[in-house]
Amino acid sequence: MEYSMIVIHFGEIWLKGKNRNDFIGRLYGNIRLALSQEKYARLVNARDRFIVELDKGSDIDSISERLGKVFGISWFAPVAKTENSLSAIMKTANKLVAKRKTVRIVAHRAFKGTKFNSRDIVSAFIKGSKKLGFKIDKDAADSLFINVTSECTLMYTKKVIGQKGLPVGCSGKAVVLLSGGIDSPLASYYAMKRGLELVYLHLHAFPNNKEAKESKMKELVEVLGQYSPKPKIYYAPSYMFQSAVMKIPGRHELILFKRFAYKLAEKVAEMEGANCIVTGESLGQVASQTVTNLAASEHDTDLFIFRPLIGFDKQEIINEAQEMGTYEISIRKYKDVCSINARNPSTSTDYKKLDVLYKKATLSTVLKRTMAKTEAVIG
Repeated sequence: MEYSMIVIHFGEIWLKGKNRNDFIGRLYGNIRLALSQEKYARLVNARDRFIVELDKGSDIDSISERLGKVFGISWFAPVAKTENSLSAIMKTANKLVAKRKTVRIVAHRAFKGTKFNSRDIVSAFIKGSKKLGFKIDKDAADSLFINVTSECTLMYTKKVIGQKGLPVGCSGKAVVLLSGGIDSPLASYYAMKRGLELVYLHLHAFPNNKEAKESKMKELVEVLGQYSPKPKIYYAPSYMFQSAVMKIPGRHELILFKRFAYKLAEKVAEMEGANCIVTGESLGQVASQTVTNLAASEHDTDLFIFRPLIGFDKQEIINEAQEMGTYEISIRKYKDVCSINARNPSTSTDYKKLDVLYKKATLSTVLKRTMAKTEAVIG
């Protein structure tokens, strides 16, 4: 059976008020961008849904895979269309579900101008069961969805669940502190799901940015780029920070590094027009992520810090990273700056003490020098 279109439905954004059209417009643009390399006739905004009209060169599987990565889509379905008549509906049904033994009929008449209603559709299937290549069973595992519109009847056999959430970009822009670990890529996913457009900042331990660009970070950003095409990542060297804090007590080094990373993210945010910072921190997961240390590290930061994983435990993060496809990349051996090891790390650093240490290490000067060495790459 040849499908003529893919119907796309959105859920949460339909509940918005006067700014609903802004969200719908953003989603429309994101879908167009996601399908920019695909062949199709046109993308139609049909008020409460989008329709991807297919042509002979369309690859339904490839288009479906790309749509499955677009935030804001509730569900979508490859659809066959037919005339608004019971005979045409029955004929098309035989082609759609010919290989299934039993089928549940789910009929909906959105257009009230036809001479038949949804009950009449089900009755027609029951009465004409001998002419069908399948049996009707209200408890069947397989379903045939029939939606009667003003122009035609849309028929499909499965709904593909989308990413849901909000369209990327409708909530503004954020700078993500992206490490080579498991947590921050997943935090990026959840930030995008709530409508944030992301710019990535990676502080690396290599002597130059070239090595960082050729590392596994490129692969991590490629996976994240499936959800929001053409991502931008800033590569910043950390060796100047590490040299500056050599005389600082080691138990405060990681929390001091976080303060430094936030300040660096603020600089990138200023250039990018971003209004918040995203991190992969989870409360209590490591010494630097206690309430006291989180508060101390962000004390001198003006931007809001968004922590999508704050209530996750480690196994939950691992499970979801595996599902997203970043886990195997993240666990590869990599000298990550965020994995600074310290003996007896402080779990309760006072922000005033951190202020003193920051000034003692002249990190404001180091920040300027690091920014001068920072390079951006568009994926």
